[in-house]
Amino acid sequence: MQPTDKDSLLRQLLRELAERGLIRKWTESRTPYSDLIAECRALNADLSLRRELGDYLRANPIIQATVHTLLSHLMMVSHGRWQDIPLPGRLIARHGSMISRWLPTFLIIDGPLGRALRSADSPLNILLRTHHTKYPLLAQARDLFGHKLFRQVRNGVGHWSFTFEHQDSIERLVCFDWESGLRTVEVSILEAEALHLASFSTIECLDHELFNHANPNA
Repeated sequence: MQPTDKDSLLRQLLRELAERGLIRKWTESRTPYSDLIAECRALNADLSLRRELGDYLRANPIIQATVHTLLSHLMMVSHGRWQDIPLPGRLIARHGSMISRWLPTFLIIDGPLGRALRSADSPLNILLRTHHTKYPLLAQARDLFGHKLFRQVRNGVGHWSFTFEHQDSIERLVCFDWESGLRTVEVSILEAEALHLASFSTIECLDHELFNHANPNA
């Protein structure tokens, strides 16, 4: 399979996380986005799972509702170009572009969608725990969302407790504990973008290739 533009961008950013020892299996793929789609389609082909997941999504309608509003928001903000903002506001606009994408994505992982991936009664979570070798990329994505680094970045951005700093000519995202004000984690902008794109790719593929088939009337 020839890599698509989404594959190339995702693979490039996932390498940033692999250097921290995260999601190495996913990074090894030449077509990480396409392979994620393939896993979601394989899950969708499991009629028993699709029925169970459909029942679960209908019992928890907030999951698909928030995914749809997130995708609508990101589709809109992706058409804004911070490069078109005149100086001296361009740097601020660039930061704003990042925040407008990162914040809702990390919040939904901490909220309704995270429930579908981590809840003990979620058929998707049960399947990924028991058949993780069959669906390695989705299992690694779920594990990434529980990793300390991801949670520290997610909490810092989600609680609006972060800033941007330049260190040795490298721009970094610095997150804080919102109660104590102490630094919790520092990541490069590329690493932050990688965490966001891994999250968004998982959300998009699950929605398009699995949720919308399991519960098409949502």
